[in-house]
Amino acid sequence: MPLDLPSSAVEVISRAKTAVLRLVPGANPFLRNSWLGAIVTSCAERVYDFYLQLKEALKQSFPDTATGDWLVRWAGIWGITKLPATSATGVVAFTGTVATTIPAGTIIANSAAAEYVTAADTTIAASVISVSSITRSGSTATATTASPHNLASGMTPTIAGAVQTEYNGTHDITVTGDSTFTFAVTGAPATPATGTITAAVTFAYATVTASVAGVSGNVSAGSELTLQAPIAGVDNTARVTYSAISGGTDLEAEDDLRTRFLFRLQNPVAQFNAAAISSKAKEVAGVTRVFVQEITPAVGQVTVYFMRDNESPAIPDGAEVTAVRNKLLEILPANTDPADLFVAAPTAVPTAFTFTALSPNTATMRTAIDDSLSQLFNEELDVGEDLTEDAYRSVIYNTVDTSTGQRVTSFTLSAPVGDIAISNSQIATKGAVTWP
Repeated sequence: MPLDLPSSAVEVISRAKTAVLRLVPGANPFLRNSWLGAIVTSCAERVYDFYLQLKEALKQSFPDTATGDWLVRWAGIWGITKLPATSATGVVAFTGTVATTIPAGTIIANSAAAEYVTAADTTIAASVISVSSITRSGSTATATTASPHNLASGMTPTIAGAVQTEYNGTHDITVTGDSTFTFAVTGAPATPATGTITAAVTFAYATVTASVAGVSGNVSAGSELTLQAPIAGVDNTARVTYSAISGGTDLEAEDDLRTRFLFRLQNPVAQFNAAAISSKAKEVAGVTRVFVQEITPAVGQVTVYFMRDNESPAIPDGAEVTAVRNKLLEILPANTDPADLFVAAPTAVPTAFTFTALSPNTATMRTAIDDSLSQLFNEELDVGEDLTEDAYRSVIYNTVDTSTGQRVTSFTLSAPVGDIAISNSQIATKGAVTWP
């Protein structure tokens, strides 16, 4: 029979007084300020406390509703533990005087007072970087280096050796990749540039780790960090290289632990099947979605993509891909060649939405639509899955403005148009949304 648990203390008190009235007809515990009513009320309130404890015990006795230490205990039975916070790491470029050493343990900080510590000694040197090509589009030149340059946006290398002299000189650069950067160029020199081209810059780079674990330690490429104690011969400002300072995660949230645990319960794990791969990959802090492509790219091989939806960008970087691959190698069968395991970051295909008409066109409705589109991209689309026109249009039409209860009555999109084709290594992501 179902448990008949009271919804309030008043209900228990009323039941208790009615029982006394039935058993002792001459007494009336319902009289205000009576000693009998006070005794029954106080006892009934204590009984209600036991009901509350019973409700809590029932809640904690099921994995899907357990919380706190009970959830941790449930998950631990299946070998799933709460993921600890991790510290962000990355590479920072220093400038200054040649031969000046920046010692290990040097502390730098950003404007939010997050501190980072260098891992090893590094010495500022006059470096000459080989530039394999320079191309121009309008007034913007793009330089591609022969190997990763470890430069950062805002640095000022000196370009030399280009036959088209407009490219030569000292330029303020914007780093666009591990081996590329852009700079402004005057005139209209021929493209691509010719000659034996170099980029000279005096700098040093060092790996740094955030002093405090958590997402607050993540810093985007090009950000400026400041020395906390001056070093003679070293500029006070250092810059984050293109790889950014990333990988910092907070202590796993309770809801995320429950999601991983329930996935494990609902998806029996066999040796290195898709469920086992997904569960193992999610043991790396920050991993939210895992996509397993079996028999890819060939028979006997598997390709694994994953996302980090709670971070920006959600597409993992190289270090995060390596961390997941190393984690999966822990459960790789002994008779399987590690070369047959491929782990990669999916290529984002941003989809911008441009509304030319919307009704009702209110601020709260626009927010509701934006949230609905985010849910579509973050929860429902897989790697290699096309974004269909029916999918995104139905999401918009079915949006409810929770502030007003209104629904979308009509809208017109100038972009996107039709289905968006996605390849096996890509994933559709939400781009900018422009409102009418």
